[in-house]
Amino acid sequence: MKTQNSFFRVEDILLLALKKMETEISCTKARVYSGFYSGIGISVLEEDLPDETISPRLWKKLSSIDAKLNLVLEKLIQNSEGFNHAQNRQVSFSEEDIQILTPDVFSADDFIEIKILLPVNSPVWIILYGMVSQFRILTSEENEVWIRFSEMADDVKQIIGYYLFNRQREIVRKLRSASEKSAIKPKKP
Repeated sequence: MKTQNSFFRVEDILLLALKKMETEISCTKARVYSGFYSGIGISVLEEDLPDETISPRLWKKLSSIDAKLNLVLEKLIQNSEGFNHAQNRQVSFSEEDIQILTPDVFSADDFIEIKILLPVNSPVWIILYGMVSQFRILTSEENEVWIRFSEMADDVKQIIGYYLFNRQREIVRKLRSASEKSAIKPKKP
């Protein structure tokens, strides 16, 4: 039975990484990649100076160093998690499945981990899991793979739904704007 949400599908180009898992892990659930956070934000540090013995100038420099170290740690952790292998791929995406054009070769029923950077308010990495339902070789360098998602956490469903809704709205807005522009142009004799 199809739900109304299953009709929300967008064509897009997204940054993603695919990885074939050796075995299906039954407890593996899609999730939002939370990354590395030191637990202390810069704004908190700047607002809550411990006392007046520390120079505000020194405090600002220390806050800047902390922010830069956090960025370096975040990048190192992302690289170790495999996000550095992500590439822009053409996709057809819904809440239930994804179709990806990729040079990777898979077989039906392969269990796949998909890391996707979704451009929502603040871009967020999500990690999805699913089974290859279809695989087709298009050229020697490009293949089409359909992956049906397995179980996912509610926050992941929310983020995907938000992304799909906003992306469809953006596409409709562009189409409407283009049709209005073509209707306004005077015809040449």
